[in-house]
Amino acid sequence: MTAEAEGPERRFEYEDLRGAVAPSAADGDPGAGFEETLRRLLDPGSARRSLHWGRSYLYEARWRLAAEAGEAAVVVKQFRHDDLRARLRRRRRGTRARLSFRAARRLRRLGISTPEPLLYAESKTIDGPAWYVCRLVPDALELRYVLRALNAGVAPEQFPGIHGPTLLRRVGALAAELHRHGVWFRDLTAGNVLLSEPTTDAELFLVDLNRARFRRRLSTSQRLRDLSRMPVLRQADRAEYLAGYRPGGLSRLQRIWFEACHQGFRFKLGSKQGARRGLRRLSDLLLPRRRAHPHVPEAERGATTTERTVWDPLTDQPHQQATRGQRLGVRLRDAGHHARPLLRSAVPLALSVAEARRARRVLDRAPAPVRFGGLGVAVGPGSAPVSSLAGAIDDLRVDTVLLRFHLWQGVDPGLVELARTLRCRERPVDLVFQLSQDRSLVRDGGLWRLRVEEAAAALAPFGRRFLIGQAPNRSKWGVWRPADYWNLLAAGAEAVRTECPDACVLAPAVIDFEPHATAALIHSGSAERRFDVLASQLYVDRRGAPENRQLGFDLAGKLAVLNSLARRAPDCASGRSWITEFNWPLAEGPHAPAGRDVAVDEDAQASYLVRYALEALGSGLAERVYWWQLAAAGYGLLDPRGDGLRQRPAYRALRQLQRELAGAEVLRIRMPSGLRGYRALQEGRDTRVVWASGGRGGSYRPQGEVRAVRDRDGRKLDRVPAALSGAPVYLECEAGGSAGGT
Repeated sequence: MTAEAEGPERRFEYEDLRGAVAPSAADGDPGAGFEETLRRLLDPGSARRSLHWGRSYLYEARWRLAAEAGEAAVVVKQFRHDDLRARLRRRRRGTRARLSFRAARRLRRLGISTPEPLLYAESKTIDGPAWYVCRLVPDALELRYVLRALNAGVAPEQFPGIHGPTLLRRVGALAAELHRHGVWFRDLTAGNVLLSEPTTDAELFLVDLNRARFRRRLSTSQRLRDLSRMPVLRQADRAEYLAGYRPGGLSRLQRIWFEACHQGFRFKLGSKQGARRGLRRLSDLLLPRRRAHPHVPEAERGATTTERTVWDPLTDQPHQQATRGQRLGVRLRDAGHHARPLLRSAVPLALSVAEARRARRVLDRAPAPVRFGGLGVAVGPGSAPVSSLAGAIDDLRVDTVLLRFHLWQGVDPGLVELARTLRCRERPVDLVFQLSQDRSLVRDGGLWRLRVEEAAAALAPFGRRFLIGQAPNRSKWGVWRPADYWNLLAAGAEAVRTECPDACVLAPAVIDFEPHATAALIHSGSAERRFDVLASQLYVDRRGAPENRQLGFDLAGKLAVLNSLARRAPDCASGRSWITEFNWPLAEGPHAPAGRDVAVDEDAQASYLVRYALEALGSGLAERVYWWQLAAAGYGLLDPRGDGLRQRPAYRALRQLQRELAGAEVLRIRMPSGLRGYRALQEGRDTRVVWASGGRGGSYRPQGEVRAVRDRDGRKLDRVPAALSGAPVYLECEAGGSAGGT
């Protein structure tokens, strides 16, 4: 190790923060300029990418170090102390950030590799967050992925540059080195060891140091408990691991002791998951406030339950600070207001559900060809520069775009400029303007109407489609009773039609699959609440893949329910049904609009986008669908963090889908169980899009010659895959072949 850890740490203290910085991270004592850059660093909005999202949040950022010309890539680890156990531990030993910082400096003095510690910071309140910052190890590989491959017996294929037995001996030797120096690591797991590169001789770095204890000498129990946490499952691999720790291995008694500790630790891990989930639900019901990410502000002191909503800028949505129990109390108090619309719509809902089941069976038996179109993207305020968004929309070749305006903030000039740009180009884009509310606009009907009038006056030259309101079945958007939304709809529709007499009004934008909420809101029977197109924000991410079932319906079944409701509802003039929002959230920490349980990786998000669009538009059950949104950190097609806009796999997948199928006649293919597919005919081209709905499936061989094979993102493949996966594949076939499977 270098001498960076030799100098004393330099303390800093501000109104609400204190901490210390390593000599290598700042010249002299931290001054006023240091505070500004520090606060920017500790803001998760400065993250360039998320590294881990669990009990703690890790992200990559940039930091200018002393004696370095440019900014260095660093890792910021945010610790939270919002439960009783964490607060008690903080009182007893200090924050985990401070413990990590000092343990890292001490390990480096002992010659044990850990990423260079740069600083720690902690809030002065006992329940506030703390942060540990260290230098990023570029291209680091977590040992956990290598061990998973070893345990599955596929390590040589996945990591050809790594010799498993040698690496295991090196990991065992690292544990021995720790114990020789009296370091009881207490969390020596595969996720806390990094390889600098995927090779056998890579440097090994230890991370997550806050639990480490430094002793003069460790007991046998402490040593074996440390060793037993490493998930080396195969007996031969464990022998190599223990041989690295002690040449010749452990004694017979120690080996029995080790195995008991190892199995006990694995049982403990398995049993904690369910218990944590149950406790989290109970705490949401009983605690005085819901726990949020530290950057989300508190509700105003003394605010009533219906007013405890704050804006979360990282997810671009409101956050409800009221607990489940508090919200339940409001619902019970307002039970009569909800019961009447539900009872009025009960029979139409039952008839629509029955009709949807029949339509879903017909779709399987005798699918009809549908022209593929209506796939669009949505854009919110301030997501990216107008020129970049317009260029991306042109590159995607989408013909329709939804622009969401947050009217409590006024009419966003950037979105108005984007509307003007999209309408004045050679290939105009059809625009939908969503006019969203917050609680203040729900309370003040006069202000709501004024804001709608301002928006309609600014936007009418560029389009005539207006979606009134946002997610009226979610209290965080300010609507607690059906009448709250009906008032918004009546005033908003009148204001829009006054400015634009031929306006097409969309409503009510119920979020998720809650057909009872949709039915209740569209069966008011009042002429002033009539609208033209049923808009739904049909998120199905909580069920995983779009084909998964909810309340007995897969995606096509849900769309059939909404389609039937639109045609039966007295409030919906045209009987048409659009999906104005869908997406899958990514595991991006506080940027993700939903929890870890429903977050997916970027590859799954891309596959789900294509499959959702095909099932919705290829079945003819939805006239349009819009991805929310084009550029966003936690779920967008483009990642706006860092330098420029990074194209995610979902962006490339949507672009390829448009280029393959836009304007084609699409017909659902009858496929073997577990497989799904659509056939697209256009200008002499016959293209099949096929995938395995369960993630892994059998083979598909269309009749006739396959002229070209392209993957989901447009890359050419040498041949048809032997087994289909969850990622759709495009097969360009000889025109005129049968649409049947196998």
